[in-house]
Amino acid sequence: MNTEELYIWNYGIDKLPKGLLEFGRSDVCDTYDESKRQKFQNHGQWMWKNKNGWRENLPPVLYLVCNKKPGILQFDFLDKYSIKLKIVSEEFLSLLQENGFIDKYDIATIKVVNKKNESLTDKKYYALRINHYDNDSFHFGKGITYQSDFQKKLGTCFTVYPDMKLKDSSIKQNFFVLDSIEYGDGIIFRERVLDKVLHLYRPEIYKLSDYSKIWNKRGCYLYGNELMIVK
Repeated sequence: MNTEELYIWNYGIDKLPKGLLEFGRSDVCDTYDESKRQKFQNHGQWMWKNKNGWRENLPPVLYLVCNKKPGILQFDFLDKYSIKLKIVSEEFLSLLQENGFIDKYDIATIKVVNKKNESLTDKKYYALRINHYDNDSFHFGKGITYQSDFQKKLGTCFTVYPDMKLKDSSIKQNFFVLDSIEYGDGIIFRERVLDKVLHLYRPEIYKLSDYSKIWNKRGCYLYGNELMIVK
């Protein structure tokens, strides 16, 4: 039986350390037009799907626009789940590719800029638009379900899985992305790459079993809490 520990890199939404981008503090755009009052815009349909798949190809270059001073940003991972993008540094992208996370995404270069279109960092970044999710790679086991009164009326709920395991422990892939509200804004990975992930810039990492404990109380578990894995 596969007993290898699984972890998730998933940031909370409040009070992140310097160098990281907090939830809702940046926009991704495909167009910069100096003549417009709103200089950064999205003219394409690349972030939307229909029954045949993505409506448009991912543009080769996108802008990550935020209100930061040059030299501050150092992050290696930023999730944009609402538009199905995972933004990664060149270093993290190399680690993903070295560990079997390939042929699963479209890729674009990211320019990290302020609203004046001034570059904010010398680090290189890329946007990954996921085409293939890894839900079928896991035994989820018994779930813990959270359901509000409103969800009861709708017949919906949220479920996390503290005992999730890989079906096939012999596969070479070590990083995984799930298509779900509970896990979709993070990246799951195996214990064998934990040390390498910890050497990236200020990751927020949990064992999947601990993540299940905090998911419904995320606002109470800020960066640096006792369940977070650190070097």
